[in-house]
Amino acid sequence: MSDAEPRPALDDDALEVRPSAPGPVREPAHDGSAHDGPVHDEPGADEPADDDPEGTAFVQVTRRRAPRYRAFVLTGIGVAVLVSLVAALVSDPADGYTQRQLFGFLLVSLGVVGAILGGLVAVLVERRR
Repeated sequence: MSDAEPRPALDDDALEVRPSAPGPVREPAHDGSAHDGPVHDEPGADEPADDDPEGTAFVQVTRRRAPRYRAFVLTGIGVAVLVSLVAALVSDPADGYTQRQLFGFLLVSLGVVGAILGGLVAVLVERRR
C-alpha cells in the first residue's frame, strides 16, 4: 500500500479490548443499579495465588535465526555492478555500441543473475542452521 492511498478505517472489532482470560461476569442488581463491589467466584478469591502470580511466569522459547535476504540479494547485485563495470572497461564494445551501452546491458543481465545467486546463497545459509 503506497502513502498516497487512503488507509482503511479500523472496524469496531479491531478496537475492542478483549480480556486475556475469562473472568466473572458482572450483572446489574435487581433494582437496576450496577454492583460496584468485587465479584467473587469462590471464597478466598481476593488472596493472591502463591504458585504463579500473574505476569511472572517464564516461557521457554526457541529463537529462529534466519539470514537477511535483502542483504544477500543486494550484495549479489553489488558484485554484478562491479563485474559489469570491469568487463565494460576492459573489453571493446561491438560495432554500433558504446561502452556505456555495454555496461548497461551487462548490468541488467548480470544484476538479475547476481540477485538470484545472492538469494540462493541466503537459502543455503538458512538450510545449514
